[in-house]
Amino acid sequence: MRNTCVVVALAVLAGCASGAGTIPQAAGSAGQHEPALPESSVWSVLKSPDLPPGSDGLASDILRGVSGTGANDVWAVGANCCYASGSKGYDKPVIEHWDGTRWKLVASASNEPLGTQLYAVTAIAPDDAWAVGYASQAVFEHWDGKKWSVVSSPYIYDGGEMLSVVAISKNNVWAGGEGNFAAILEHWDGKSWSFIPAYNDGLTFLNAMSASGANDIWAVGEYWGYPDQHSFSEHWNGTTWSFEQAKGTYLDQLNGVADVSPSDAWAVGYQRTSIQEQIPQTLIEHWNGASWSIVPSPNKDPGSGPVTNQLNAVYAISANDIWAVGVWTSRSLFVHYDGKKWRAVPGPAALESSRNSTVSMLFGLTRLSSGQLWAVGYKSIPHHCCQNTLTVEGTPH
Repeated sequence: MRNTCVVVALAVLAGCASGAGTIPQAAGSAGQHEPALPESSVWSVLKSPDLPPGSDGLASDILRGVSGTGANDVWAVGANCCYASGSKGYDKPVIEHWDGTRWKLVASASNEPLGTQLYAVTAIAPDDAWAVGYASQAVFEHWDGKKWSVVSSPYIYDGGEMLSVVAISKNNVWAGGEGNFAAILEHWDGKSWSFIPAYNDGLTFLNAMSASGANDIWAVGEYWGYPDQHSFSEHWNGTTWSFEQAKGTYLDQLNGVADVSPSDAWAVGYQRTSIQEQIPQTLIEHWNGASWSIVPSPNKDPGSGPVTNQLNAVYAISANDIWAVGVWTSRSLFVHYDGKKWRAVPGPAALESSRNSTVSMLFGLTRLSSGQLWAVGYKSIPHHCCQNTLTVEGTPH
């Protein structure tokens, strides 16, 4: 199973935060912007809450997925790592909602399994949203306008984890992940979840999904073969899922996908180009209707030594206006495509100031019908034990 608590090492993203100390708490009124942005940045950090710590005083909150139907209806989901109750520690889901003014914590389903983590969310209407994740089995939670509840799904032998979800309509929702050491795809037809055969290439994870329509859906991730993992993608044409070979290097992985049209899609992640190259760098691939190809992608500050760059999510506003987010070493990374090339762009001053020691990482990205962009992840202060939720709003010109 994937680990919820993540810290950034030099070349590897792994591990659970640990150690003693007080948890940094959100200060100020909810919805209040942090320090002013440079004029060239379209991004700003907004305050978001965290779950209270457990009985040991420790907790780490991470947001991994975000989706919304409009300026007053945005959902973000993730997990609270190592929540302690008595002598036991376990994961708890974090669910937050933006009402146009502030982010609020919302109770997760009362009937969810112990140890549930949520990885992705898709919002269809103010009274219709899905969040997916895992405990000992895949977990599907549904919002009906009043509360979240767990919806039953097919049993997965040897456990399963849902890592991605996309909705075409209220009666046409897809979710992807890994189960029994293979890729799994499930479909909601308005009444129940059911397995749909997925293409597999060994141990395969479906980390992200995107659709331009009912007959054009992408699921991307990685498969583990010799000697390491490689980028993976499969496509739904309205009838079947088929394997489409992503362009890999020595070691690579896809974390996000944006589907513009059947002849225009983008996938992002990270790569190591050779056995000698130990530091991951950004990976961006483009689908032209026939095949994937690697396109030049920006890396922040590559000239200053070993600097990790990784992209975790991508969203296409149009064919010539695409955003992606991730991390470079220990700070959030923002990149933009203008129809000609990708380039790194300034993030919010609250995260990028040279006097700021905050560690931050972004996992999820979406755009609302009102035009705003939202990115979510976590932030932490060096030498403190824990991570806190991070929500970043973008207002492109």
